[in-house]
Amino acid sequence: MTAPAIPTAHAPATTPSVGAAAAVFVAYCVVVLSLMKLSGVSYEHFFDTTTTTLRSAVLPLAAGTALLVAVLWKTRWRVMHDEGARLRMGFLWALPTFAVLTIVLQLAGLSWGKLTPGQVGAVLLASVLVGFTEETLFRGIILTALRGRLRTEAAAAGVTTVWFGLFHLTNLALGEPGAVLQVGFATLTGLGFYLARRGTGILIAAMILHGAWDFAAFLVGVAPNEDGALAQAGAFCIALIYPLAAISFVVLLVRDRNTPARAPAEQGSAETS
Repeated sequence: MTAPAIPTAHAPATTPSVGAAAAVFVAYCVVVLSLMKLSGVSYEHFFDTTTTTLRSAVLPLAAGTALLVAVLWKTRWRVMHDEGARLRMGFLWALPTFAVLTIVLQLAGLSWGKLTPGQVGAVLLASVLVGFTEETLFRGIILTALRGRLRTEAAAAGVTTVWFGLFHLTNLALGEPGAVLQVGFATLTGLGFYLARRGTGILIAAMILHGAWDFAAFLVGVAPNEDGALAQAGAFCIALIYPLAAISFVVLLVRDRNTPARAPAEQGSAETS
């Protein structure tokens, strides 16, 4: 006599394979980029007004959110959990901490008078959606898959972070010629999000940091205040954070080149394709 099948909604949580994670990545890119392209708004004008922000950023990202939530509900992938074994941080806390300082200074130095409440609200919503979707995808699904496949923490960190940076090449399809430069910047800032995720053990920490970073960056792009002392301090921090991220990357890759990518408690997790 065979045992009854376990309903999908109550099946044990599993972890994704790298192939499955890559398939979700492609699907997400197709859905979000197609809707952004169909909005008719070029990348550099996404956040000019409340309307352009809603049409070119919020709606496509909402569709991406729906896709990822549906995938996680259907697959039962265990990517949102509190990790039992967190990364040993030490000096590495400097990068996410400095990122928070940079965000505060950038927001404090904005020309808020140039912005409407509706515009700020729309940009905030877009930033929240970016933080949720990209962290669920990269530091959730993809990182979990890589930690199950690769042997060391350094390898999983390096591949995840570079993959995140290369993802920004897709902005070329949206009319952003600076997308090639964005690859390097996104790779370095992405390390900060990775450290927030692995240092705290919870994905929501990376989501909050990522969303706040983009919220400040998007608003600085439309309402800069180049003459204010706080704005200049924020710009100075931006100039410093990338070298700090590069140093942190080297420290992580060297220090954790032999650190197992998965803690013993995680080794028994199942992998799905």
